[in-house]
Amino acid sequence: MSWALSEFTTPRSAVLTSDSGIEFLTTDRPLRKHEFLVAAFEPRGTESEATTKTPNGIVVSNDPVRAASRVTTRLLPRYQEAVREIRLSQVATSVTAGQRVLAEWDAVSDSLCDADHWPLDERYGLRQQVRDAEVWAQFAPFLEHGPALVAHAEESLPLLDPAERLAGRWAYRLRALREALDGGARVQAEFQMVAEALLPDHPRSKAMFADAAAMRDAEGWHYSLTWMDNARVLVDIARADEAPPAPPTRPLRGQRVRSARADAARAWSPHAAREITAAIEKNAGPPAIRFFNSSRPPRSR
Repeated sequence: MSWALSEFTTPRSAVLTSDSGIEFLTTDRPLRKHEFLVAAFEPRGTESEATTKTPNGIVVSNDPVRAASRVTTRLLPRYQEAVREIRLSQVATSVTAGQRVLAEWDAVSDSLCDADHWPLDERYGLRQQVRDAEVWAQFAPFLEHGPALVAHAEESLPLLDPAERLAGRWAYRLRALREALDGGARVQAEFQMVAEALLPDHPRSKAMFADAAAMRDAEGWHYSLTWMDNARVLVDIARADEAPPAPPTRPLRGQRVRSARADAARAWSPHAAREITAAIEKNAGPPAIRFFNSSRPPRSR
């Protein structure tokens, strides 16, 4: 796609956008009639890293049914996997940044309070507003694509090791993330209503906007903190889902039954009987008497 757009003037092109915001660029394939190129745009609000394997564009025919099937089965799965990898990387980065903000707050909060932990002056409130704003900034991007990450983790959870799920409290932490996203979306919607109601030309619009943002950050503190405390589970589930399955510690029952039956069949086969007879003839007396003359009658095949 990059080669086609840089070296040729394509007569037709279009951007296909899904309800979830996925964007594909479709254009004529240069030097090939009745064929098109389809490639995916990078998701809005994300930046792919150099280590992320992003999907290449594909060639489709002018048959709409076959073209749609090719995009659905080849391009879309690779696109979704790349986006999930990018966003999981963003989760780890945002959690680290949020923990750093909380550590800085813990380091200075005691110095702004007296022995009974009461604030000394207004510096405590101002510094708390800065903390709320910084943590909310790390949480806000996931209000849009966080639900997809949580939904994918919930789908993968039943397929993972039960002991690992219980040890990590993964189900509980996913529920906490879902509640944090729902609460954060509600707080953001209330702030958006206030922001849209402000008049741009009003002399106090900037101050009112700042007050509304500070109130949103304060009301969303619980949800953003809950997200920071539990978001690491998304990375843990993704790693567990990618890990190869452990080999079975013991053979399956069906395999044991088949092995036992196979051993019995081989033991009573004519070939086995000849081998046993030859060994008896070599090491003992008359083989026919030693082999067949026993207290138990010969077993029929």
